[in-house]
Amino acid sequence: MGRSELYYLLTMGKQRGGRGENIRFKNRKEKIRWGRFCLIAVLLYIAALTIPYVQHKKVSDHYKKQFDPQECYSEEPGKERAAYITDNTEALEYRLKMIREAKEEVIVSTFDFNADTGGKDVMSALIEAAHRNVHVRLIVDGISGFLDMLGDPYFQALASTENIEVKVYNPVNLLKPWTMQARLHDKYVITDSSMYLLGGRNTTNLFLGDYGKHQNIDKEIFIYAKEGESASLKQLKAYFERVWELSDSKEYRCKKKTDRVQNSLKELEERYPKLEALYPDILKTWDWEARTVETAKVTLLSNPIEAKNKEPHMWYSVNQLLQTGKNTVICTPYIICGKEMYADLKNTCEQGTNVEIITNDVSSGANPWGCTDYLNQKEKIWATGVQVHEYLGPHSNHTKAVLIDDRLSIVGSYNLDMRSTYQDTELMLAIDSEALSAELREEIDRDKTYSRTMTDSGEYHYEENYHPREMSTEKKIFYAVLRVITIPIRRFL
Repeated sequence: MGRSELYYLLTMGKQRGGRGENIRFKNRKEKIRWGRFCLIAVLLYIAALTIPYVQHKKVSDHYKKQFDPQECYSEEPGKERAAYITDNTEALEYRLKMIREAKEEVIVSTFDFNADTGGKDVMSALIEAAHRNVHVRLIVDGISGFLDMLGDPYFQALASTENIEVKVYNPVNLLKPWTMQARLHDKYVITDSSMYLLGGRNTTNLFLGDYGKHQNIDKEIFIYAKEGESASLKQLKAYFERVWELSDSKEYRCKKKTDRVQNSLKELEERYPKLEALYPDILKTWDWEARTVETAKVTLLSNPIEAKNKEPHMWYSVNQLLQTGKNTVICTPYIICGKEMYADLKNTCEQGTNVEIITNDVSSGANPWGCTDYLNQKEKIWATGVQVHEYLGPHSNHTKAVLIDDRLSIVGSYNLDMRSTYQDTELMLAIDSEALSAELREEIDRDKTYSRTMTDSGEYHYEENYHPREMSTEKKIFYAVLRVITIPIRRFL
């Protein structure tokens, strides 16, 4: 091979090598460019999801003038009677009995509805009522509907049944992320014009029946009016109709009655006779008056209903009511307060109201976000002047209730957190009844015995039934990581 040929081969090799390097360099630049584009797209999506809710709204002067806490009290006996439902099996039986006795209408609103055993029990009862020409309307939260109902044959069977209408509040729309923070957190059942059940229970095994080892403790109020439609029932029905007619509430349909859907419908229809055998009390005549206690007044408290950043009507109302008492207790599964809520609690304590809070001990809380935020924020909570009882009982406590002195009980769906305050629909009943308050007081005193409390010296005082539960190493690590993650996103938890 001559020198010229050797030079040619070497030169071409370098050129080819250079072109290869250029291609690899261009590919790297392309990947970096696409990576940046994807990162920007993700950040923009997160911004669209969160920015509309970053600025907390304040309560308007109009609502402040409209709400008078003294109107939740009455010196005269009222027409409505109330029962305090504390047991999960009892809660399921009440639903089955109420639906069984319905002659014209059943309304159900729920945050979460699963096609598990308890959920199927309720579906079966609704279908049996529909077959008796009772008009049934059901509304479920959008994200829960997306996770649990989308394409599910049991919910398709329910929606395909004549006399049953199903809607989803604020369905998931990935093209409109700014709408997805607002959720339907209301939980109630209305039958005809005489009775309803309202509280914090979802329609799942965790809250209804005795179908598994894992359960959540929760509370509801049953309201019964012997003569005619009660005032609070009128309020609740009007509230439901407003939510039902919202453009944010979309119809859930059975697209096709497939074999799976028909088989599911048949299973639900055949389930009802088994329920009668499993819960024979629903076949008996219930003395509603004997099951309930007298009330002076029952008032419905609510948040705005539109799927957007909300004025904190519920928190304002509850805080105003706290100031009508001297000794008050708040029961909440977890505490995630913003600076405005801290300021309100501090102001209420400084005005002379003794405020206690019962919340889940971190080692037993069912909401890891709430538990880790409490670890980060507990000094700020204590600094407001409230006394916190960290509850560690047999099950995680999902109760949302307030007791004011020995007269006013407030029970419903509202958690002491920013989501319930500014983002979700929420309902609470304010019941002026010494008899009902006595039941709530008895339960609160019992829960305190399963709690520990921080003393003024900075050390914990352990009540007689509080037995520390050691967290596993894995859980400790998990909480340590989550404590960092929650800091920038805590107002959206």
